[in-house]
Amino acid sequence: MKSIDKYIIGKLVFAFTIVLLGMLSLAWLGQVLKMLDEIVMRGVDLKVFFILTVTVLPNIIAQIIPLVVFTATSYTLQTLASDKELVVLMSSGMKPKKLFRPFFYFGVILTILLLVFSLFLGPSGMRYTKFKIHEIRHDLSGTLIRDGMFSMPAKGLTVYAHKKDSNVSIEGILVHDNRNALSPITYSAEKGYLVNKNNNPKLILLNGSIQHRNLLLDGPGMTTVSFEKNEYLFSEFLTEDKNLNFDSSQRYIGDLLFPSIEDEYAKSRKNTLRAAGNHKLAQIIHPLALIIFSFSVFIKGRFDRRERSKNIIKLTTSIILFQLIDFFVASQAQSNLAPILILYLLPVLLILICLLSIRDNILRLEI
Repeated sequence: MKSIDKYIIGKLVFAFTIVLLGMLSLAWLGQVLKMLDEIVMRGVDLKVFFILTVTVLPNIIAQIIPLVVFTATSYTLQTLASDKELVVLMSSGMKPKKLFRPFFYFGVILTILLLVFSLFLGPSGMRYTKFKIHEIRHDLSGTLIRDGMFSMPAKGLTVYAHKKDSNVSIEGILVHDNRNALSPITYSAEKGYLVNKNNNPKLILLNGSIQHRNLLLDGPGMTTVSFEKNEYLFSEFLTEDKNLNFDSSQRYIGDLLFPSIEDEYAKSRKNTLRAAGNHKLAQIIHPLALIIFSFSVFIKGRFDRRERSKNIIKLTTSIILFQLIDFFVASQAQSNLAPILILYLLPVLLILICLLSIRDNILRLEI
């Protein structure tokens, strides 16, 4: 590889890294905020929270790579033009075809990277996140009982535990059942055990009392009953779905295009999953298409300040329009087969239009 190719690729990699970190930080923060309420409510420790925030990164990277590549390429071309390096290179006799070579290498590498993240690492990370959150939601010791704190795991239910000796053993426990506001019930006990058998969670209370309002009595109507052992069932409160269903971000390409006939979740969402799978495959072409588009805009123009400003406006407007069309077609593909073909044609047409527009420069036979 010639030194000029290495120089341009170095600038591309630097720009790509800076833009990726910036966009990734914003997108990552959005994902973390979505999980934060869930994590705090369930009392998850910092280590698990950190792991969950890391496992969503591959999927975020897969989504933003095309835009990052476009931004990095445009910035690099803008820098080369503003520093008069493009003028020097073109004046020294370098053909547009040779000048495009490092951009092409960069595009191929990023296409492979997108392929790995979009089809493998992204779904793997999102699946792990799904499994872990599902596990956290159904970890009754963390959901229902929090050491030294009041928790409200469901509407009408308040639980307090003075101390947890283990995942199931609790000292000093109080359960306030307020589903019926006219007749609330309060359970208190010196000790308790949390048991979950056949998805039927219950709290076994030892040496305690039950206080409830008896509407048949005059006055406050409070009745207190002591017990040595009692059971309190949580199953009617915890109505969350026990099934683990994967959405489009958590499925590999085979599961998107050809879901199992035994997959009940996919049966009613077959078109949506199929559209998401084809959209993923079509987006693999986007990095190279956007690089060619950026290159075509800069290589055709003059390298003065006014022309560079026009190029920036043209690139910004075009990428917004391209993304809007792409998302619109992807949404239409959920209900119609025809837009699926357009998903693939969109980046291909962009490449062809750009190549035709600069054919006198980049498609010449001279090297």
